[in-house]
Amino acid sequence: MPLLFLESANDDAVSKQKGITAPLARTTTNVSGTGLNKTVTNGSERPGLEHAATSSSATSGNRLPPGTADPEGKILYPFKIKHLGHEVYTLYASTPDRRQEWSSKIIEAKTRHAKALFSQNAEPFRLRVLADSSFAYDSVSGIGKQPGVHVRGTPLDRAIRELEQVYGPGRGPAPVCRAQVNCATGFHAYGKSIIAIGTDYGVFISDASDPRGWQRVSCDKQ
Repeated sequence: MPLLFLESANDDAVSKQKGITAPLARTTTNVSGTGLNKTVTNGSERPGLEHAATSSSATSGNRLPPGTADPEGKILYPFKIKHLGHEVYTLYASTPDRRQEWSSKIIEAKTRHAKALFSQNAEPFRLRVLADSSFAYDSVSGIGKQPGVHVRGTPLDRAIRELEQVYGPGRGPAPVCRAQVNCATGFHAYGKSIIAIGTDYGVFISDASDPRGWQRVSCDKQ
């Protein structure tokens, strides 16, 4: 559960295509009254949720403008989930309400799980923000990137809140690098703990306790 993330919950609706025909093979959450349990595609009822093994709903259906009528049940409402270390999976609900209910159940489960782990001091890891605004996507790579759905009480949420207690909420200073981050390492020098991050634009270092003190110390030579 700590590694499962809800990537998006309000993507544009898509029209049903031949590539979206297989229902979700297994459903572990029973949402009463919504018909989201396992169904077959050749039955008399429409499945409440369908799954396509694609990274983007754009490759599986035609995007439709909001408010499009659905007289024949051919409009699907996608949302994405991701397990760290695996690809993003796009799931499709038959109505906006069912999609919202699935999203709410996932967020509720993650919130309750995070709260239980924290209360029992049983979290597998603890997060700390090393750089909140110093590294960013460039104007091209950032197109279509989504930050994911925020869940309160998780290690990530607490790490962000700890940073906000120091710097306050809101966006930090302008990025010092907009190139791809390739690697990172920590080491000790001059009695300090230092973090080094390697990017396509060079190597940046900062004191481990200063998430906004990044400086470039070398650059790649072509």
